[in-house]
Amino acid sequence: MAIRRTTAAVFGLLALANLPWLRIAPQLSAEQRTGEHRIPIIAQDGKVYVRAQVNGNRTILLLDTGAAVTIFNFKLVPTQKADSRIIVNMAKGSVLAFRLSVGFTVGESNVREERCSFRQEAIVGDFNFGAADGVLGLDVLSLFKAVTLDFQNSVLILQDK
Repeated sequence: MAIRRTTAAVFGLLALANLPWLRIAPQLSAEQRTGEHRIPIIAQDGKVYVRAQVNGNRTILLLDTGAAVTIFNFKLVPTQKADSRIIVNMAKGSVLAFRLSVGFTVGESNVREERCSFRQEAIVGDFNFGAADGVLGLDVLSLFKAVTLDFQNSVLILQDK
């Protein structure tokens, strides 16, 4: 089981390395460039997290390039609209969820270049992401020309289109 997970993780990283808009940069200059947002990351236990605000609540989101959409749990977005109800099929069963427009900011700084704000359709449900209250997915990341994970400087660099 552990070998399968490790193999899947290695193949997943190799696949990510071939994506033109995602770069994993071991050594980048920490200098700020015009049109870039430098969001501090927390790399822990093989996962990457970013601080965020959702509906005015400070929280942690898991950065997941394998997630097609951004997802939040009910703790962050308690509103449920019956007309937006969907069923999300997961490995451990189905979850009742809702598709809602959610306003959120990635990064906590008051400096414009160190945060990004969005109003995005997201999936909201009774999800458990461990240390995180949501997942930042490809729907948000693909809004940028390039996404760089700079692990040396612990920063996510989002380059505007």
